[in-house]
Amino acid sequence: MLPIHDEIRPSIKPYVNYCLLLVNIVVFFFFFLQDPILMRVLNMGIWDFGAIPRDIIRGENLWTLLTSMFMHADIMHLLGNMIYLWVFGDNIEDALGHAKYLIFYVLGGLAASFVHIASVLAALPSLTSVPYGWDPTRIPSVGASGAISAVLGSYMLLYPRARIKTLVFYFFITIVTIPALYYLGFWFFYQLLMGFFSLTGLFSGVAFWAHIGGFVAGLVVVKAFGVRPRPESGVVFRREPVKPFYVGSKFRTPFVDIMVEGDKARVVAELPGMEEEDVMIRVS
Repeated sequence: MLPIHDEIRPSIKPYVNYCLLLVNIVVFFFFFLQDPILMRVLNMGIWDFGAIPRDIIRGENLWTLLTSMFMHADIMHLLGNMIYLWVFGDNIEDALGHAKYLIFYVLGGLAASFVHIASVLAALPSLTSVPYGWDPTRIPSVGASGAISAVLGSYMLLYPRARIKTLVFYFFITIVTIPALYYLGFWFFYQLLMGFFSLTGLFSGVAFWAHIGGFVAGLVVVKAFGVRPRPESGVVFRREPVKPFYVGSKFRTPFVDIMVEGDKARVVAELPGMEEEDVMIRVS
């Protein structure tokens, strides 16, 4: 599943979120385009600017806790993270404000890194599938996913009923609408499941505990500081039964979704048993 967009528009321009997107993209292509075939420059950058657990535990290269948030291993890693940041980040910036959102983002990334390091140490005695010669405490972690996970956790708490347009890849490709509570709840459950598997000694190369730590950090911050979504968003969602009407020999009860944003309104009506060509709509 891949989110396309949500149906809640922010009341302010998310300039900080735009800047975070831009910095992540520029940093990646700065390294990638210098050697796009073998990616040697990018790999060197990951080792130089990634957060290596062994160094952090020793109090060395602590600045990499920050730089690692803007490094990505490949294009798909970058693309996946940026899509989630684009879809969910603007509303959290709307709720927190520009400066607080930037602080929240960085602190969420730091919390995610510390939880990841703790998980590496916890799994160390049982690791059996690490490639020969690799010490997990020496493997750099990179990516914005820890900080973005904090954004996801706060979004689920602030906008649980927000509907997420989602691209689903199964035997076919389709677009469905999923409430944020279910979408992000399932996402977190998957991270938790894979995180516990990783503690059994199965090395995957994915920092699942960074995702878990960031997500929980986002939940805690929003709950602890009583953050509320801005009421100025002007978006109203309503789903309610409408007076039954007569069709043929039976009564039918339609359901209507009404989305009001500024001077625009979208009405989505579900009419059981009716075909599109049998319906005429008049608007005044």
